[in-house]
Amino acid sequence: MRILVVDNNTVHKNALAHSLSGHQIEIQTYKPGINFNSEDKDLIILSGGGGAGREIRDYYRGNTLWYQDQIDFVKGVDKPILGICMGFEIICHAFGGSVVEMDSVIEGMKPISTTSRGGKLLKTKKLHQQKAHKWHVEETPEGFEEIAKSDSGVELIMHQEKPILASQFHPEVQHGTFRLQALSEILLNHNKTIG
Repeated sequence: MRILVVDNNTVHKNALAHSLSGHQIEIQTYKPGINFNSEDKDLIILSGGGGAGREIRDYYRGNTLWYQDQIDFVKGVDKPILGICMGFEIICHAFGGSVVEMDSVIEGMKPISTTSRGGKLLKTKKLHQQKAHKWHVEETPEGFEEIAKSDSGVELIMHQEKPILASQFHPEVQHGTFRLQALSEILLNHNKTIG
């Protein structure tokens, strides 16, 4: 499979590369003005990341969001997209979801519960996943279905009509219940059913 990884300054680059071994991967480091090389790709992954000047509500050049080009890309591309952490926040923001800053960072392995639909899709009611974020989504954006949630908000969403799946947690970190490869397969199977 040909995969474009949009690197949003993730600290999990090695884990991400290891999770995608066996595939043809192109990594593009995100910055405003980027031309996304998505034409010949089967899957697009928006990585986690962030940091000073690179959070979901950070601006550059006055009143332009740092991630505006990626937000516009997500809304316009017709390829399967998998968002991780920051990628999840970008997808939620792109589709009108409210991404809210929390008082403190959530970090480490945390319990996550699947919804009724999520339990059927993932074949489990409980997940234990790596989390590292200071922003969260309290309500599922319109057009999406909530697949999993935690005490800190929405954790996993799937678009009802487009091939988009996004997780607030980090499936590329190998010691979680659900791994990146499994989520990619769910997304690609979803793409077949809606396509």
